[in-house]
Amino acid sequence: MGASAKSLSRFVSLHDRGLLKIGASIIELGAQELHCTGMEDYVRGFIKHFSEKNSSMKGAELYTNAELTQFANKGLLGGLMIACGFAYRALDIFEAANTTQFDLNIHTPAEDLIERFDLVTNFGTTEHVINQHQSMKTMHELAKPGGIIYHDLPLAGYHVHGYFSYNPLLFLHLADANGYKVVMQHYSKAGGPTAAPAFMTDNGYPEPNYFDYGIEFIFQKASSAPFRMPLETSTSLGVNKAIWGNVNPYIDRHLTQPGDPRSFAPSLAQVSGWDLQRELIRRYGRRLARLFMSR
Repeated sequence: MGASAKSLSRFVSLHDRGLLKIGASIIELGAQELHCTGMEDYVRGFIKHFSEKNSSMKGAELYTNAELTQFANKGLLGGLMIACGFAYRALDIFEAANTTQFDLNIHTPAEDLIERFDLVTNFGTTEHVINQHQSMKTMHELAKPGGIIYHDLPLAGYHVHGYFSYNPLLFLHLADANGYKVVMQHYSKAGGPTAAPAFMTDNGYPEPNYFDYGIEFIFQKASSAPFRMPLETSTSLGVNKAIWGNVNPYIDRHLTQPGDPRSFAPSLAQVSGWDLQRELIRRYGRRLARLFMSR
């Protein structure tokens, strides 16, 4: 879906709230193009907002109109974020500057990417990926404790765009299961009507047109706890926790009644001693790595 002036305004808001500092590390799921053609003055103002707080950056007034157009007219968002003083990477399936080759369906983040980033963005990427669990888990693992996870995705419509649209309940349950703070949620309508494709209208779709709607959720990650999978149980006749055995340790809290909107939390009694030791070693390893990187 790409980034827009709305995306830039969210970054400014996060910065003004102290949640995105100058020089913060950013990683995108998918290297996004910036769609701000005709809004070059806005892009200059975006650069000015950050450059005024960092004397080592090129001032906004020094950018030519041609340079601003290059940013605004489908330039990669990463280039603009680097110009604004941020450390930037992307995960994608094609080669590009500051981009790691990565398929969200099958790959897991390398150890040097785990808990490294202050902001992880998903601007219209995961709806194209079958493996939703791996996608959400990857975002969780990339974000630092206290870091921001930002989703901007289809809510409804978009019938020939990607595989998925997203229910708000997913994000509310993700937040509950993982202890995320919900920084923002927002819903929007994207443009005018789109003609319904023939394969839909020929097979019962009742309207000639449809509208596209978007959903945004911005989370703040609370801790280094492993990613937790929520489960939506509103249509279940009951919940028998025994079906998970020791496979899923996140089944001890809530979920005692069908339709309970809350999710799993860990029970140490259901986690093996080896798993606890391995997690402790992993966390110490990350802390030592961050310590050496900061020197």
